[in-house]
Order: sequence, then C-alpha cells, then structure tokens
Amino acid sequence: MEFEINGQAYLAGKMNTFKQFHVSRRLVPAFGVAAAAISGEVKFEDLVQPIMKAIARMTDADCDFILDACLGVVKRRQHGDSWAPIYAGSSQSLMFDDIDMPTMLQIAGKVIQDNLSGFFPAKDAAASETPARPA
Repeated sequence: MEFEINGQAYLAGKMNTFKQFHVSRRLVPAFGVAAAAISGEVKFEDLVQPIMKAIARMTDADCDFILDACLGVVKRRQHGDSWAPIYAGSSQSLMFDDIDMPTMLQIAGKVIQDNLSGFFPAKDAAASETPARPA
C-alpha cells in the first residue's frame, strides 16, 4: 500500500501472518474499547480517552513490538523510483531525521489499518453477511 504523509511517499508491505497475529493480540485491549464505535453503538469521539488509556496501559515491550513490526515493513520513496527502508529494527532507529513521533504513529496506523483490516469487519459488512449453508 502506498500513502503520503507530510509530502513524503511511503510504501508499506505486508507483515507475515504470525506478526499480524501477535500485533493484533497486543492491540485487542485498545480495539476492544473501540468495538462499540465500530458497531455504531457509540460515537468514536466519545471513545478517544478510553482508547488512549488502553494504549497507556500497554507495556513498553508491547508498544516496541507493535512499532517494530509496523515500521519494519515500510519504505520511503527516494529519487525516482527507488525506495529505502525507514527503520533499522536491530538498533530501533528511524533512518530519516524528519520522521517525528506524530509521523511515526501515523505510519504505524496506516500499516495496522492495511494489515489488520480483515480482522475487524466493517459495520455494514457484518450486518449484510449471511452464513453460508452447506451444500
């Protein structure tokens, strides 16, 4: 998935299935709070504080795992059509000085959205699906 933040083009790859699983299980407390908003029962704006509290309760190790998994699949466009990784996981270093915390979190959010969107069905899709009947 290609996206742009602050005038820079990024290309996010897919996490392997096991990484997706481990990232999603670490995010379940935060997503669980958001489930009511996804289902339409509560406005998302009313859940910002509870979601932030759920994220604040995450361990540093869980946050690092999530960010490492997300940032590790992202590249940034260089001159022309060349792409460079944005993250050196072994040293937990961003490769570009202009990627600040808000930008890093936006990038991670895009990767989570792209990699885990199938894990959390859309409100309308869940309501319209009917179970398949055996033949």
